[in-house]
Amino acid sequence: MAFRFLIALAAVVMFAAPVRAELLVNKIAAVVNGEIVTLYDLKQLAIPELKKAGVLDPKYAESPKVKSILNTVLEKVVAEKLFLQDAERRGVTVEESEIENELRKMAQQRGMTLEKAKEQIVNEGLTVEGVKERVKVSIIRQRLLGMMVGRKVVITKEEIQRFYEEHKAEFEADGKVEVSLLIFDPVADVTEVRNELSAGKISFEEAVQKYSVGPGKEQGGYLGELGVKDVSPKMLAAVQEMKNGSVSDVVSLGSSKALIKLHSRTKGSLRSLDEVAQEIEAKLRAPRLEASFKEYAEKLRNNAVVDVRL
Repeated sequence: MAFRFLIALAAVVMFAAPVRAELLVNKIAAVVNGEIVTLYDLKQLAIPELKKAGVLDPKYAESPKVKSILNTVLEKVVAEKLFLQDAERRGVTVEESEIENELRKMAQQRGMTLEKAKEQIVNEGLTVEGVKERVKVSIIRQRLLGMMVGRKVVITKEEIQRFYEEHKAEFEADGKVEVSLLIFDPVADVTEVRNELSAGKISFEEAVQKYSVGPGKEQGGYLGELGVKDVSPKMLAAVQEMKNGSVSDVVSLGSSKALIKLHSRTKGSLRSLDEVAQEIEAKLRAPRLEASFKEYAEKLRNNAVVDVRL
């Protein structure tokens, strides 16, 4: 979905070997309708995947795995360049306030306030401005989706009704959950940590201190009491059947693996179907828009001049 796409592209950091940076800047990975993609920029964007694969260290620079990852990321970069160029031709713009609002939604998907999310961005060696740029790209992408393929996707009233009935917990107006969160490093052995917790070898708070790369580490990952509307659907689904004081199975929040400890949950009043119909429609439209967008992206690529030099 859109947030997974956002978070994956948002993780833009510098390579651990700055002495080589000036050598990479002038190397060209691709030229897209006259616009250059440098190898240095490509490697910055590839860092999340390189880290996940355990090949971020410069000693792996020439390995087949790194080359495969770079090629995959380059295809995404080329596609992005093409739709940004098309957006510029069509006069699509984004306001700063819109970027801030989208950042706030991203924070909620990670179980954080906006302020905590910005702290986490800096703590992970990223920049808020860098993440904002990725958010801007995503907003532009969504607008192009609406302009180019939105009218082709129809959601029926029956589909909206069915989703509402199956996901009522997401639509509680004033429900609250009190939780703590452990976010794992991508290379951590999450199963082993969960087994330690299950066996009582370590408390949740101790596990947070030892393994978490998320917010509130010194407070045992405690996020406080959050409104249900501010909690991601995945987190809400995870705590739905949990008892107070229990710890969830490993869940995916954005691009990270996590464990959630539920302290308490207060059920709220259910918003009516009329109140949430547009929200549900947007949720249902997103994956279908993605499929149509791929067709649009292929047309852009077929009409473009792309010179890949990687």
